[in-house]
Amino acid sequence: MAIEFQKTAYSGRFPEFWRGEAKVLPGGFKPDQTIANGTVVRRGTPLYVDFATRKAYICKSGVVLAGGTTTKPRVAKGNYFAVGDKVSKVGHYGASPSISAIDTSNADYDVLTLSSAYTGLAADDVLVESSEYTAATQSAEAVPAAPKYAPNAVLAADEEFNGKGLPTFDAAYDAVVLYPALSFPIVADWLNGFTLKSNPNILFIKQ
Repeated sequence: MAIEFQKTAYSGRFPEFWRGEAKVLPGGFKPDQTIANGTVVRRGTPLYVDFATRKAYICKSGVVLAGGTTTKPRVAKGNYFAVGDKVSKVGHYGASPSISAIDTSNADYDVLTLSSAYTGLAADDVLVESSEYTAATQSAEAVPAAPKYAPNAVLAADEEFNGKGLPTFDAAYDAVVLYPALSFPIVADWLNGFTLKSNPNILFIKQ
């Protein structure tokens, strides 16, 4: 009698941390942003943690894909943008439009509806959640709109938002992050070489 071998496939993903190791700050941090139910924030996601308030903020970024418009750009999945966020192209000079709607129905990308057309937005540009920009708050000399948060930690474990209980982010202060496993870009302005400017114990490398 012949032996029949069967294969079983298991879903998985490339590990975000080298050897799965990360050193975690004591206690948790309360997420202080709008995050839609059903969202799973993956480990390795850059965070800004505020020790005084024990709150944490996702440092959001996303790559613009071809096929959208300057009012409705397509952005790669896994970006964590939310309605109401102001966004800016990295290095852009000028005002930042806000997101008025997000269409997540396509399996390959999200469509962001912006409050105004973003002149010059093109495929491969990187969008970040940006700080408020108004003429009154800027000098006469144009300066790039700054990311709203600069990371000083990364998420140590996946966190699912399902509307139940009080979500908490476990923040890692020491980790080697394998950035090809991440679904969003790491903004160059966040880095000093391959470490975070605000925390040189967080490294982003390609294995």
